[in-house]
Amino acid sequence: MEESDKTGPADPAMVTPRLIALREALKLSKADFADSIGIDRSSYSKIEKANKPILPPTAHKIFQQYGVDMNYIYLGRLDTLPAHLSASITKNLTSRS
Repeated sequence: MEESDKTGPADPAMVTPRLIALREALKLSKADFADSIGIDRSSYSKIEKANKPILPPTAHKIFQQYGVDMNYIYLGRLDTLPAHLSASITKNLTSRS
């Protein structure tokens, strides 16, 4: 894999802050968020620690449950966020910068 592939927007280190911002906007613990999208809690914890990539089927589960699409998760596009989550997610991301 080329270096540019490792550091792109879908890189776990880039995705992690977006997922944390989403989870915090929803006011859910890691365990509750994992349960809500039907994935193993340990797997989700590894995703949030950037030790494991989030795969498209899991990202799709997030979309089905919360309306947050892959453009936000993988590319960081804020313009695709549901209106009711946009301000809170943006605030959470800004506070992490």
